[in-house]
Amino acid sequence: MKKTTFTLAQFVASAFKPEEFPKMTTPSGQLMPEIAVVGRSNVGKSSLINHLLRKKLAKTSSIPGKTQSVNFFSVDGQFALVDLPGYGYAKVPKQVKEHWGDLIDGYLQNRPTLRLILLLIDSRRELTEEDQALIDWATFHHKPILLIYTKADKIHDTKRVNNSYEAIASYYYSIKDAHARIELTSKINGFLHGTN
Repeated sequence: MKKTTFTLAQFVASAFKPEEFPKMTTPSGQLMPEIAVVGRSNVGKSSLINHLLRKKLAKTSSIPGKTQSVNFFSVDGQFALVDLPGYGYAKVPKQVKEHWGDLIDGYLQNRPTLRLILLLIDSRRELTEEDQALIDWATFHHKPILLIYTKADKIHDTKRVNNSYEAIASYYYSIKDAHARIELTSKINGFLHGTN
């Protein structure tokens, strides 16, 4: 696989149940490796995806809980970026929350092409029980995971929360910082090409 330049991205599909997850392949017919973007509702997943891809493909909203499906994006025909529903939002019906949980679990546990999890955390907040449970699950199942602290432009360095797991790489990310994008795309390429 050649180095991904993050220049050609497109929306592929939305899935509301596991059987709707698409089979995504490269132009040569190989299964695409997939990178999942996970985090609490309103953590900035859609904004980060759009900034990373330099294209408004993911729908953004000031209202938490708007992403209700698993959304698949093809990047340079080389890998898939997968946007999972946000978790932890209290103002949705219990049935909806349980459905989101089933969707997230169904993807993470049964998707053989999953290569990396980007766990987004609001840089102004402590890790939640859901965040810690996901980290523990990924560690137990040997799934590579990066902690991405979003909205870094809204805090001072001295106020950054020190709640990273020592064994897991973490980055502060701001959509107002071009260098943050460069650093993250470089790290993703490292995982895709086995240099991390």
